[in-house]
Amino acid sequence: MDLLKIISKKNNRLVLKLLSQYNKLYYSAIKKELGIYDKLLNNALDELVNVGLVKKEIENPKVRTSKVYYSLTGFGKKAVKLYDYAEQLEKELEEELEEKSLISINGSVGDNNIIANNIQNSKISFKK
Repeated sequence: MDLLKIISKKNNRLVLKLLSQYNKLYYSAIKKELGIYDKLLNNALDELVNVGLVKKEIENPKVRTSKVYYSLTGFGKKAVKLYDYAEQLEKELEEELEEKSLISINGSVGDNNIIANNIQNSKISFKK
């Protein structure tokens, strides 16, 4: 099993993030909330159940139209933390790149003072 590959799939990520917000949800609530086609949602849920990230519960197995509930397993809750960690890393990287791209130039040309900040975005102002 390649866990990172499984949790990086868009629909799997959406399902896991949604289930992390609720204790458990039934199938049609997940479908309504995410707006995913049945086949894609079924594939995502089946894969997540098969690898042990999501638990499937049938309200009344003897009734054909019984509601099916889904919830995160303990392992699934740990896996969802990877999304939070990845978002934190992306934010830190973005801030680091932003800091590196900030260059300030102060000088004068004739009677004009030149103040240039963030050369990468070409924001240059002239002051007299």
